[in-house]
Amino acid sequence: MEPEIKLCQNCKKEFTIEPEDFKFYEKMQVLAPTWCPECRLVRRLSFINTWSLHWRNCDVCKEKTLSEYPPEDKIKVYCQKCWWGDSWDGTEYAMDYDSSRPFLEQVKELSDKTPYVALESQYSTLKNSEYSNSIAWSKDCFQVFWADYCEFVYYSSILNGLKFSSDCLRGWESELCYESTGFIRNYRAFFSEESDDCLDVWFSRNCYGCSNCIGCVNLRGASYQIFNVQYSKEEYAEKMKELRFDSWENLHAFEKQAREFWLTKPYREYHGHSLNLNVTGEHIYTSKNCKEMYIANGAENCKWTQLITVKPAKDCMDYTGWGNNASLVYEAGNVGENANNIKFSSLCFPDCLNLEYCIWNISGKNNFGCVNLKRKSYCILNKEYSKEEYEKLKTKIIADMKKNPYVDKLGRKFYYGEFFPLEMGRFPYNKSNAMKFVPKEKEQALKEGYDWAEREDLVYKTTISSDSIPDSISDTDESIIKEVIGCMNCGRGYKIVKGEFDLLKKMNLPIPHECPKCRESRRFARMNRPGMYHRNCDSCKKEIYTPYAPGRPEIVYCVKCYQQEFA
Repeated sequence: MEPEIKLCQNCKKEFTIEPEDFKFYEKMQVLAPTWCPECRLVRRLSFINTWSLHWRNCDVCKEKTLSEYPPEDKIKVYCQKCWWGDSWDGTEYAMDYDSSRPFLEQVKELSDKTPYVALESQYSTLKNSEYSNSIAWSKDCFQVFWADYCEFVYYSSILNGLKFSSDCLRGWESELCYESTGFIRNYRAFFSEESDDCLDVWFSRNCYGCSNCIGCVNLRGASYQIFNVQYSKEEYAEKMKELRFDSWENLHAFEKQAREFWLTKPYREYHGHSLNLNVTGEHIYTSKNCKEMYIANGAENCKWTQLITVKPAKDCMDYTGWGNNASLVYEAGNVGENANNIKFSSLCFPDCLNLEYCIWNISGKNNFGCVNLKRKSYCILNKEYSKEEYEKLKTKIIADMKKNPYVDKLGRKFYYGEFFPLEMGRFPYNKSNAMKFVPKEKEQALKEGYDWAEREDLVYKTTISSDSIPDSISDTDESIIKEVIGCMNCGRGYKIVKGEFDLLKKMNLPIPHECPKCRESRRFARMNRPGMYHRNCDSCKKEIYTPYAPGRPEIVYCVKCYQQEFA
């Protein structure tokens, strides 16, 4: 079989379907896509909202609850306790299939009348973590997003097994970390990036197995170094005292100096490690036979797959989060935990099997076109059937979808085999996960058929300005948690919660002068986004495939050159 070049139905650019892609489509019994890989990714991401939250009242108990959906969104929204309760299961909203109408039009009608849960979580696996989203198997977490198996963590995202930490991004199996990104098995890592198995490191990048290092880059097994210069243990301790990292002013002056130093040292072609085999992409770990990946741990035989934060995920394509024993997933987002054979679906977990065109299915098996359905099998449009009736009607619907597609407002056609039309998404582009990873301007998003929200986040009345916060945590008492602080950047009011204050005291770090949103945005802006580029290694000049676009300021080495110099 030869590669096939197709024209994307959405962006009108050419893309290639490789022979191995056709084999996967045949295995999954689906047609080849009509949207290119990037447009497919953005479409999936637009159906999920992890980070943009609002206050509204539960439509059952009327209690105020934190929600993905703003109060002006005229849909039914239940708080987590009411949604996960046993008083309803979704079959109350069952519809009969009408063969005279496009099937996805009927799924959209069903989705408009069923109740949505305020936050995305595995509610029964959480303890004291009701102000976090996209979270499972965690306790005592506050404003934590896309996380599993975490404890006592604050204002952090994309995590697995993080404890007693705050303001982190992409952290795994680590403890007492702060303002760090991309790390595994670290203990006390501060303001550092892409550093694994480290102890007491500050402002360091791409360091492995290091301890007591400050402002260092590309070190292996080093100790007592500052800006890659060796010190004795005693000299290092004296320098550490002089730097006074308990001071906000000193911390941020040193961070600027450290990041300037980082740019003088090479970056590896992509972020991953030696346990990978035959992979391409960015932030890939312990994976094999995976292509065009982005943030994946423990993936095998996958392609165009992102945000696999809990291993394993096997035999998946066009899959955006989260793994945890997921297999045979195609064109789906936020499904996992023993999910198998899931197509064109989102928000289906745990223990789901054989789902197609489903949204918010909990422990569902053999369902087609169901929305907000819990613990049911052999359902179509939330109506239960016998196994034989289900299989017969499903076959008819698929045949109908191939002849009578859903046509959206821009004239794009959605036959069987395509993910949901954009018009079925619940979130404006700028409030969805798409904005986090593939940011667009308002005009571009609207042109492509996405919605856009003009709603501004709430601005709370502040009681003190950030410049009135004591410079050192040692000079700050617990009364700070009663204040509403004005962010030094955007002016937005924010508070310090008790657990966060205690953690900062324990780590001897000052109270942040920026609001959580500004801190979060800064971390995401520094992380490479999805997308790979062809450029030349800055050492051997060989062509490489890397997330660093040509023209960026970083010095980039191919894997071989990088390992020869720094391994």
